Amino acid sequence: MFAGLDLGSTNSKLVIIKEDGSSTFKVVPTKYEPVKAGELLLKDTGEIRNLVVTGYGRVAFNRGKVVTEITCQARGCHELFPEVEFVLDLGGQDAKIIKKDSQGRVTNFLMNDKCAAGTGRFLEIILTAIGDDYRDEDLINEENAVPINSMCTVFAESEVISLLARGTPKRAVIAGLFKTTAKRLAKFAESLGKPRKLIFTGGGAKYPALRLFLQKEMGVEVVVPPEPSVTAALGAALIARETGS
Repeated sequence: MFAGLDLGSTNSKLVIIKEDGSSTFKVVPTKYEPVKAGELLLKDTGEIRNLVVTGYGRVAFNRGKVVTEITCQARGCHELFPEVEFVLDLGGQDAKIIKKDSQGRVTNFLMNDKCAAGTGRFLEIILTAIGDDYRDEDLINEENAVPINSMCTVFAESEVISLLARGTPKRAVIAGLFKTTAKRLAKFAESLGKPRKLIFTGGGAKYPALRLFLQKEMGVEVVVPPEPSVTAALGAALIARETGS
């Protein structure tokens, strides 16, 4: 078996590729202990011929070959969407835009980790505070979306609470949050070039309305993998298979 381990800031993911080519995956919360999360994922997996480790906790892990998340993300997404050049990854702590070639190799990338606003963790905190159904794709049709102007998680949460206290409908606030985030992500993504199509991954890609707002903002098709949080782990497992013996 070949394994790819992605020790992320919020969740840690393991993808196993078996000898017959079939694959499985597992996800556990990192809880600020990436080494412990990685060991938990690898427990009882059986004999692993080659292991590749990626993610923010990769350097602390004392097993396997270390490969950057950028490289693994590009490889995993290429396996699923070989024809798409650009990958936008919205993780717990940062956002990344990656450009890959026809072989799935990284040709350019940018990271945005200056502020939490617009990250997957930022969205999770705000949406949990609102406590409403935020998975409704119909939010894209909300005509009264209220923009969220604050760039800091603390201030943005305060802004959201103030809007709700003034009687602003929850749907308008949620739609505004997604619309504002999509605008920021679109501007960031286009700093690397104008995509004809975009792969959207990471924890942030689990929000259907955000994908639709991003698609509308950029004017291109935005595709989401079946499991958008495990694409880097998938890439790591594929690299493990390609480099293992």
